[in-house]
Amino acid sequence: MKNNLPTVKKSHLNANQLSALGLRCQPFNSQTEKSDLFNDSQQEMTSNIILKSLYNDNKAVVLLAEQGTGKTTYLRKILHKTKDDVGQCVCQMKSGQSFNTISVKIKHRWALSDADLSIENHVICYLQHHPKLLLVIDDADHLDLASLAQLFQLKHRLELTHPHALGLVMTGGRNLKLKIIRLEQANPTSSANYQINIRALNRDQTHRYIQHQLNNARTENNIVDDSLLDSSSLDNIYNHSQGNFNRIHEATIEALTHLAAHGPDDQNHKSLTVSSVMITCLLITLVLLAYYLARQLGLAY
Repeated sequence: MKNNLPTVKKSHLNANQLSALGLRCQPFNSQTEKSDLFNDSQQEMTSNIILKSLYNDNKAVVLLAEQGTGKTTYLRKILHKTKDDVGQCVCQMKSGQSFNTISVKIKHRWALSDADLSIENHVICYLQHHPKLLLVIDDADHLDLASLAQLFQLKHRLELTHPHALGLVMTGGRNLKLKIIRLEQANPTSSANYQINIRALNRDQTHRYIQHQLNNARTENNIVDDSLLDSSSLDNIYNHSQGNFNRIHEATIEALTHLAAHGPDDQNHKSLTVSSVMITCLLITLVLLAYYLARQLGLAY
């Protein structure tokens, strides 16, 4: 099933670069098989919390995140985990769109023979044959306050007659949070929501995410334990990106482009240089320690 989640705009490797690196596809291809999505214990725990709320709570779930911190990744995980037993409708909001846009998408995705029903009655009729539905509103920041209120009211009214039948997940940033605060002040009952703050990846997660993506992109005869990028390169990527997915992708593509042009020798040379310095320092330390011990024992002057 296709969904309409956004594709992150980023640089790509060309065919010659992919071949030189032993990659069969782009490492950050948004069409990666859902079974190959990066799996992290912290992200898995958050995903399970979202799922539990969707199945057992009457509140909307709001994922709050800065651009590039992974809200789309969470949505893909949720959609993958619910695809077998939940009817899904994904709305990617753009500036100027309203609740009417959502209504049109719902009626198209959850089609009925009678298209003239109100949106509430339309969903109720669809629930007769599909007892669990999931409505995802990505980039809900673009909705005006009135449209956001209508969305919450739809969820609230359906909960009164069909508890837990319609799961509602919205994503956005600070603007969405501020709008929800205004709605809660005006009508706290119909705007009930459970908010989850999505954080950027930490250093270790960034390392594992990049290596996971590179391993998935390798050709079948090039699946080996060592990474294309060494720890120093991965650290540089994290320092540049601070765990932001968009910047991780950009910095990794830049590093891979350099690697494809200069080969692994340049990277290995840097690693060997660092290793040589460390070994030299260790040897000097051992010599000084031996001399110190010899002095203490009266064997050296």
